[in-house]
Amino acid sequence: MSTGTEGKKARKGPPRPDEVARAALALVDAGGLDSLTMRRLATSLGVQLPTIYRLFDGKQALLDEMSEMILTEVLDHVRPGGADWADRIAGFARVLREKLLAQRDGARIVGGNYAAKQPTLALADMWLTVMAEAGFAEKTAMWSGTTVFCYVLGEVLEQQGAAGDEYETLSAAMDVGRYPGLTTGSLEGFLDFDARFEFGLRVLLAGLKAECRPMA
Repeated sequence: MSTGTEGKKARKGPPRPDEVARAALALVDAGGLDSLTMRRLATSLGVQLPTIYRLFDGKQALLDEMSEMILTEVLDHVRPGGADWADRIAGFARVLREKLLAQRDGARIVGGNYAAKQPTLALADMWLTVMAEAGFAEKTAMWSGTTVFCYVLGEVLEQQGAAGDEYETLSAAMDVGRYPGLTTGSLEGFLDFDARFEFGLRVLLAGLKAECRPMA
């Protein structure tokens, strides 16, 4: 008689928080963030639902841990030092984008995370240190960080929300007589996520150089 457990390894103990978060990220990769439930997560780990709730008191706490896991990847791949502040900030922004895109719905998971665990705090500390060494005031350094971080989140959110048929949909809706500014070229540029990200990053860095003047 089948017990429904064939092929599964017997657990030697309850799962660790990082193991649960990793399993949750895998479920999101497979079905999207909206498909993630605590019950489905428990089933995937072969544990009872209360086991998950002993580690995380709700889905938001789980999302915070998932976010921290993504940011750990960012932290592991950011290389401090060796360049001026603008190059270091640009490098951080590119790594953040890469790691968010590597995880399905990565921007949705990380956006709004205020868990303030080690990876988040370490990244913030790194940013503020870079800007302080460049001579920027503390508040200016903080705001420049949130501006770049939110820019990356927004761009990744747009890209991850794209279903792949945007060109055909937008092209079919274009009416040159009614919207004379819209052309095939502008439409292609709108959907060139790599190029528009780099353009926006250059604009942000130019603005920081011009407006966030170092303290005398």
